[in-house]
Amino acid sequence: MNFDDIISSNKQEQSNMPFNKDEWAKKKQAERQELYDLADKTAEEVRTDPVKFKQYLDTQATFNVYSVNNALLISAQMPNATQIKEYDDWRKAGAFVHKNPVFIKILEPSESYDKESGKTRTFYNPKRMLDISQTNAKPRENTRNYNDRDLLKAFLYECPVDVSGNKELPDGVGAEWNKEDNVLYIRKGLEAPAIFNALSVELAKVGLEESGNQELDNFKSYCASYLICKKHGIDVSSYNFDNLPEALKDMESSEVKSMLGDIRGAMEDMNSRMNTCFEKMAKEQKNKAYER
Repeated sequence: MNFDDIISSNKQEQSNMPFNKDEWAKKKQAERQELYDLADKTAEEVRTDPVKFKQYLDTQATFNVYSVNNALLISAQMPNATQIKEYDDWRKAGAFVHKNPVFIKILEPSESYDKESGKTRTFYNPKRMLDISQTNAKPRENTRNYNDRDLLKAFLYECPVDVSGNKELPDGVGAEWNKEDNVLYIRKGLEAPAIFNALSVELAKVGLEESGNQELDNFKSYCASYLICKKHGIDVSSYNFDNLPEALKDMESSEVKSMLGDIRGAMEDMNSRMNTCFEKMAKEQKNKAYER
């Protein structure tokens, strides 16, 4: 039996159906609002739930280039995700996508010119992503293998404040940024990862604006330290998020996201300097190899 006539007829009917721009716009707006609502809901959850707060931090550390909103969305939908791409991008990379995959929805920024105002506005469109766990692709290997000395050099590269080891610090304090003389003091003799944990907390303080709430400010720098250490494979087993600040619990979702944005920003300031240092190291090693 031949079904070509039915298939051809159905295809022709579909091609003749007019594209309804208004309906398409309403559908996209509904999808967009659904994701905004999920991000807000997740922000409200992390402000009172230590487990979900740490879950968000782990997601943001893995996807550090993603916005707070998208990190919240990934954390809510697939907290164990490690590498995401669109379906077509996985196929182009030669990966086979499993049957009935679970998609992660995020918001992709796109620019649009507003004729009335004459300005370029940023809109966000829903985008469906797939984690590597939904494919047969092999996880990417971490090609970076820096020793502790290289990591310390990267942390201190183009440091925004002077660094000194010439000060006796109180017991239990590994590093301390003195705002008055703008010097970051580091305890001598610290071993990794303690030196990285202590140093990154103080470096985060340098990049964060004070809110007037010392508990919250200390917590933000602590979180930024966790993110940068987690990002670079430094042991973070000593970090504890069981006791969230009271001020965090009273925040609206927009305030929570703003705070998380501050934390991410402080982490990215450190990460940018570190990556520049790593690139410089790689270039120097390459030049030395050529000289041989």
